[in-house]
This record gives sequence, structure tokens and C-alpha cells, in this order.
Amino acid sequence: MPIKSFLKNEKGNSAILVLGLLSVMVVLFVLVISFAGALVVKEQAMSTSQQAALAATATLYEELPSFIDLYEKELKKIEEEKEKEEEEQEGEDEQPEEPESADEEDEDDKNIKELIDEEIDLISGSMAGYSLNEIRNEAIDRILAKQLDLGIAEGLLKKKMAEELEHDWIKEMKESARNTILVNGGELEGAEMIVFDDGQIVVKSSHEVKAAGGGFLSGISENLYKTSRGPELKFVQKLPGWDGRTYSLE
Repeated sequence: MPIKSFLKNEKGNSAILVLGLLSVMVVLFVLVISFAGALVVKEQAMSTSQQAALAATATLYEELPSFIDLYEKELKKIEEEKEKEEEEQEGEDEQPEEPESADEEDEDDKNIKELIDEEIDLISGSMAGYSLNEIRNEAIDRILAKQLDLGIAEGLLKKKMAEELEHDWIKEMKESARNTILVNGGELEGAEMIVFDDGQIVVKSSHEVKAAGGGFLSGISENLYKTSRGPELKFVQKLPGWDGRTYSLE
């Protein structure tokens, strides 16, 4: 019978078995390649989100020196006006106050930039393994946090900083994060920036994962999302209302 003849045909059976095994091996190979590709994309997505968070943080620090200069000028103007008003109220007949000692005058006259320079000298030894820029950023962070706690001129620093964040800095930070994602081959679809989470800038971005091979896997793709955080900023934690704000980067 034909069936018996077919079953007795060992060469034909072997060929079918080999073809079946080859098919399974090809499928497994494609799956392994796709899985390996997904792992590579996962690392790329993580690296991209991390670099975007760092870029946004760096942009914020870049805005601070000019902001500090403007703040110091405005603060000086307010203090001069206050001194003038106090002098007018005291009158000419009152006995003048004793002048402050040289040490007290020096301490009071130090502006934020001078305090930052002192802090850099103070922490440079303990941060020997860090770059000068990282040391300077740490000093800026510490001094601004202290100044915000002082509440000088009815919290002028806190008010001005919140205004700059609202109207200028956030835009620049978003642009830096967006550009970093694009430069690294990431996708802006669904990308977000959180300002701030425990004093950190958080960025979520993705890379596209495409299935390897053709056939039934052809055309299959998906965005793989990863989230990363920038370094902790102590001074932003002193700003009320700036925790957990989410901005789209699309």
C-alpha cells in the first residue's frame, strides 16, 4: 500500500525530520536575535533617559549664575532703600549706633557668589574624585539651600526662583531633554519630564524595538520605555509647589 511504502521510506522520513528541525532552529534563532536586540534597546533607552535627565539638570545649573547676579542687584537695592528709610526715621538727634566689627561687616557683606567660592574651597578636599564643575554645582546647591532657608527680604530669593522656573527655566530644561533624546535616537512619543521628585529631575523616554527576521514577525515593533533620575538638588526642595510637576516632551 502507498502508506506502508511511505512509512518504509526512511530517506523521505529523515528529510522531513531534518526540515522540521531546521524550521524550529530558524524560529528559535530569530527569537534569540530579537531578544538580544531588545536587551540592547533596553540599555539604549536607559542611557538616553539618564542623559536627558542629566542634560536638564545641567541646564538648570547653567541658568543660576546670571540669576544670582540679578537677585543680588535687586536685594542690594531693597536693602539700600530700607537703610535710607531707617535713617530718615531715626532723625538727626538720636545717638548713632556703634559700628560693627570688621569681622561682622565682612560676614554680612558676603554675597552669594563669595559664599559659593568659599564652599568650593571647603568641599574640594572631600570631593577630590569629582570634576570642578561637579564640585561647583554641589557648592551652589548647598549655598542656595541655606539662603532659601534664611528668607531674606521676605523670601525674595524663593519668589524670584519660582518665577524663573515657571516662565523660563522649565522651557530650557525641556528643550535640553528633548534634544538629548533625539540625538541618542530615542522617541519623543510618550516622553515626559518630572520636576521635581525628591529634588531630582526625572525623565521618561523610549527607543523603538523591532522584531528581527521576516515572516510572521515582520513589521512588529514597540516602544520600550525607561525612566532615569538626575542628581538630587537640595535647593529645589525648599521651593513650595514644585514637587511632582509633569511636563510632556512630545
